[in-house]
Amino acid sequence: MVGQYRRSANIQSFIARYALALLVTAIALVATLALRRDGPTPSFLFFVPAVAISAWYGGPGPSALATAVSLLLIDLNFLAPGGSLRIDRVEALEIIAFLIVSVTITTTMEALHRSRTLVESRAAELKRLNDEVGRSYDAERERRHVAELMAHTREELLGVVAHDLRNPLNLIITSTDLLLEENLDRSRRKELLAVTMRAGRQMNRLIGDLLDTVRLQAGKFTLDVEDVAVVMIFRQAEETFRPLAAQRKIQLEAILPEDGIAVRADPLRVSQIVGNIMGNAIKFTPEQGSVTIRSAANGNHVAIHITDTGPGIAPADMAHLFDNFWQARRNDHRGVGLGLAIARGVVEAHGGRIWCESAPGRGSTFSFTLPRAG
Repeated sequence: MVGQYRRSANIQSFIARYALALLVTAIALVATLALRRDGPTPSFLFFVPAVAISAWYGGPGPSALATAVSLLLIDLNFLAPGGSLRIDRVEALEIIAFLIVSVTITTTMEALHRSRTLVESRAAELKRLNDEVGRSYDAERERRHVAELMAHTREELLGVVAHDLRNPLNLIITSTDLLLEENLDRSRRKELLAVTMRAGRQMNRLIGDLLDTVRLQAGKFTLDVEDVAVVMIFRQAEETFRPLAAQRKIQLEAILPEDGIAVRADPLRVSQIVGNIMGNAIKFTPEQGSVTIRSAANGNHVAIHITDTGPGIAPADMAHLFDNFWQARRNDHRGVGLGLAIARGVVEAHGGRIWCESAPGRGSTFSFTLPRAG
């Protein structure tokens, strides 16, 4: 009886979510038609919020339905002549821009739901720990500590999602609004589409960092280990970061080791470690500075050192370098403070260690070790 009731409730919820998607799409059509009586109105103006509402309350399925129905209604009512399905090049670009925004909104809403689920799960786990601690001799002190940890974790996760996903999303929406303007030349359209794609990639990187952090904390982080030549690691890093270093007028030097030196590691994750560290080094090194990567084999391990001529790190900040969501420069908004924390987790998953040597005005050297192959 209880199982039958639950199945019935699930079916009703399923129908309600998809019905909501159709309803808000219909409202968007009516609103657009009403405004068009008073003058020209962008075809996609009300359909983007319809997709957002469907994604938030219904999920990916209803959002996809709202996107598809919106495109059909826009094509038949506003773009194509006489109810046909033929469109010109400008209208095709507008449809592509609408699709990019719809997919981005759906992905962002799904990330928000997952983050909220993660926070609720962490809160439930911490509550369970709190109940256990309540039965110990130190109940009051431990209960306060767990409560603070729960609040801090919730604020960190929600703060990252709300602030750092919102910025690229606003950029995408602004670019799309400009794409909908009439008489926009082709080069400007390409520029705005490129801005939209860069913002989408930024959101994807942030979501990837959040997922890696969750996997590391949950102990579900996996590695595909193989023999990796250190020379290849250095050459790949040099190819990746040389354009950025040149753009910032920074000298990038890779001191290549002997060809026979290799490590037992996951090549993609090693690239992630080097990328996180070198990205920070180039970001904080001033013009005419330098960034150097070198290695040293020592027994069963190989150490990789990345040195920059940046401003250095204050002693008080050294203890927090590898903490989640921590930044030495609070006024710098180019990251969320996960890169070094992820680097530490990946290095330790390989059985290595990571550390930093730095002083104000003397630059920094980040080093990590990996097991030597052979």
